[in-house]
Amino acid sequence: MSSCDTNKSTISSKECLPTISVNGIEIEESKLANELQYHPHSEFNVVVQRAGQALVIQQLLLEQAVKEGVDISGNNEESGVKQLLLTQVKYDDPDEDDCLRYFKNNHHKFTTAPLMEVDHILLAAANDDLDARDDAKSDAMEIISTLKTDLKLFGELAKHHSACPSKETGGSLGQISNGQTVPEFERQLMMLPEGLAEKPLESRYGLHVVNVARKVEGKALDYAIVQDKVRGYLVHRASHLAIQAYIHGLVQKADIQGVEVKFSEDNVHV
Repeated sequence: MSSCDTNKSTISSKECLPTISVNGIEIEESKLANELQYHPHSEFNVVVQRAGQALVIQQLLLEQAVKEGVDISGNNEESGVKQLLLTQVKYDDPDEDDCLRYFKNNHHKFTTAPLMEVDHILLAAANDDLDARDDAKSDAMEIISTLKTDLKLFGELAKHHSACPSKETGGSLGQISNGQTVPEFERQLMMLPEGLAEKPLESRYGLHVVNVARKVEGKALDYAIVQDKVRGYLVHRASHLAIQAYIHGLVQKADIQGVEVKFSEDNVHV
């Protein structure tokens, strides 16, 4: 059962929450509702699935901690889960050959950050206002279509449409490198080539029409400079995969109702 019909193709109300249980213990609906904010997505049913999965994994780990005699009373739940994983999850640390092999196969990842000169038009929309974001995306695509015919209109359109103070300078953000914008915008921006982006970029602030006026690609780094970073990444990956396998084993043995637990390299966070 659920508080509404979760089989609808589009769920638009946060009252539409499934009843989720783990080994006969029901997860409180208020707890699920609170968890939603940490899993933003344009489709609410995806938000519910991810939030439900996170709470199921948390419950399984807490149950296992109790079985292993780990103290999770009071405010000790988080530290208890960390202790459980530290004692129960094993993996091999990478050696120097592993690190060198990874570096050689992924040398393109180890470069200095690109330096970019960027103009943008921000169409503001709150992260949780799906209707406003849809409208902003539609407006952004219209602006991009106009700019494809005449890029010289960028400054004028920025002044008219942008919600960023940069509109007073034609939308110019100046030179940008790593760490100078919000992470979700930067990740998308750094992958763009020079010129007008075909689609708007999304950030917590809304939709951005972006023109990369100039891009200076990063320079390759020597192994000696990045070897600690390589080792750290491989240790993290090995740990992550081992934790994922451990949780998968708990899921396989558990009676889980109301949500399907799906695994990928990116969706296990504890």
